[in-house]
Amino acid sequence: MSDAETGDVEQRIARLEQYDQRLTRAIELLAERGAGPAGQRRRDWDALAAVIASFIGLLALAVSGYTAYVQRQQLRAQVWPRLEVSYSNNDQELAWHVHNQGTGPARVFAVRVVVGGTLVTTWGGVRKAADYVDGERATMSSITQSVLPAGKDVAMFRAGEDPQSRTRFQELLSGGKHALSVTICYCSVLDDCFVTTDQARPPIDPSPPDSCPIKRNEQFVD
Repeated sequence: MSDAETGDVEQRIARLEQYDQRLTRAIELLAERGAGPAGQRRRDWDALAAVIASFIGLLALAVSGYTAYVQRQQLRAQVWPRLEVSYSNNDQELAWHVHNQGTGPARVFAVRVVVGGTLVTTWGGVRKAADYVDGERATMSSITQSVLPAGKDVAMFRAGEDPQSRTRFQELLSGGKHALSVTICYCSVLDDCFVTTDQARPPIDPSPPDSCPIKRNEQFVD
């Protein structure tokens, strides 16, 4: 939850508490009034007391509702997932990574992989679209239909250590003919859902699960 949202909720609760105090003061003032016959005063007092008690009950309910809202927002912050797709390109490692940098687990329900503009749904399709040949090695790990805990880092696709395999893998990173692109749809344990790609960080605000842009026939299944 953002600081702006927290401040807005706190201001609303403060205003409701002020209304509660004003109504309490109104009751005290009415109790101090002694004008009119005793029987009439009694009937008037009973009616006013009933109305004021109803208002106080409604205000108490409203304050309770806002308190519950704040608690839920705090819980959302505690279980907020944030998947980021990146790659390492150095002498030690060539690999595509998916890292959960949030505070809670991420439930991945759809992944889309495109190589050189061609949609692929298996690691065999990735190798074929990238023109891999015998002897060019790579290590693959799938995150489809999985749960990534907070802090978890998965190397989805890692090049072999030999020069030929590294050269082939470089083509996936270069943005050229065999450029690789990844899109991931995932949700928190509270069903707040997000979409992230290798080209953009995921948004902070969640979206409905049906807003995932990956169609069923586009989903990576390997």
